[in-house]
Amino acid sequence: MRMPIWKIIILGLMVVAVIAVGGTTIYLWATLFKPISTPVAIVGDATRAVSTVELPSAWTPTLPPSPTVTPTLWSSTTMTLPNYQISYDDVSERIGYLLGPYLQNVTTNSVIVAWETGETSQGAVVFGETEEYRSTVTKQETGTRHHVTLTGLEPYTIYHYRLLIDGIAFSEDLTFRSAAGPDHTTFNFVVYGDTHFDNNHHQSIVNQAIALEPDFGLHVGDLVNNGLEPSEWDAFFDVERDLLTRLPLYPTLGNHEKSSEQYFERFYLPGNERWYSFDYGNARFICLQVDGKTDITINSDQYRLLEKELTHNPKPWTFVFFHKSPFTSEYEGSREQHIRSSLTPLFEQHGVDIVFNGHNHNYQRSNVNNVIYVVTGGGGGALSDSIEPDEYLLVFQSVYHLVHITIDGNTLTGKAMTPDGEVFDHFNIYLP
Repeated sequence: MRMPIWKIIILGLMVVAVIAVGGTTIYLWATLFKPISTPVAIVGDATRAVSTVELPSAWTPTLPPSPTVTPTLWSSTTMTLPNYQISYDDVSERIGYLLGPYLQNVTTNSVIVAWETGETSQGAVVFGETEEYRSTVTKQETGTRHHVTLTGLEPYTIYHYRLLIDGIAFSEDLTFRSAAGPDHTTFNFVVYGDTHFDNNHHQSIVNQAIALEPDFGLHVGDLVNNGLEPSEWDAFFDVERDLLTRLPLYPTLGNHEKSSEQYFERFYLPGNERWYSFDYGNARFICLQVDGKTDITINSDQYRLLEKELTHNPKPWTFVFFHKSPFTSEYEGSREQHIRSSLTPLFEQHGVDIVFNGHNHNYQRSNVNNVIYVVTGGGGGALSDSIEPDEYLLVFQSVYHLVHITIDGNTLTGKAMTPDGEVFDHFNIYLP
């Protein structure tokens, strides 16, 4: 029995409708759920183009659900950076320049990370025992000079850290070591000074210091030639950059710093930052301001600090550092005599092991009443070979150099060396 023509027509229209609806559904589904290419420019290398998407392998970036959502800075192995629409080049152009990051004032459980930008910005530091970091400290206020304190550290432990500016990675993965605790008896440090204005020789000293892998450094003053000139401080930190990302530097004021505010604005030191002390492992370090202009008499504040720190000192090793030496083979003037009469009796009474000084642009080692005096002023200033007879002088060299000190329990090893690693003076001190 044949189907009426009108039924055939209706059936055909229904088939066409089903096909049309199905095709439309498939098209809409594909269109609505097609992945959208979102422009992302998070760059970890300043030489890359803005369109490049590149982060170190330890970071696996993910996009936040919406540009209006502020993501966390870290979560396990996944790092999500805020302001992901902004590229490295955009931020770099806006902040002008970056000085740092550099480390300051390390303790057994904390360290200060500082940096400076040309224009205002907001920064953060992520850190942890691995490149996953897991902790972050954010500087909430904006500005050009910045510092944050990383806390909760374990003694003498290596930590990874990275600087973020406006949510963009502005440093590679860097590492530092927290300070050694009182029961730790093996560590090493470098000492140098009078870096002044010769950036090439200064750089060679820094390169040698890096090769020695010290735990920290002491600078015995005259970091720059004119402390009132900001550009000289910029140059100093630029030369020191690779060293100070790894370890803190503890400086003292020399006569060329001129007690400049530039010094106090860029360094974050213990105490009043002029004279201070810190402990590291089984040693105590005391910094004084002996620049020829500051009171060091028995009634002065820093004399009282020195006396207190020496009297109440449980550490077997004791070191004092300041700029102008009480004993120098170069000349003997009233200022040196004044330092001798004011300070050396305390050094001898309390068994100070080494006094580190600068000011004279050469190397000298003297022994006066069982206290070792080391002049290490060969960091970059014009060298001086002037020498006068001196009954205390053991070694003299007019050469660019640094001093490397290693503590191993009751044994101290000192080496004075040129920038290429040649050792020209070697000495040991043994505790009873």
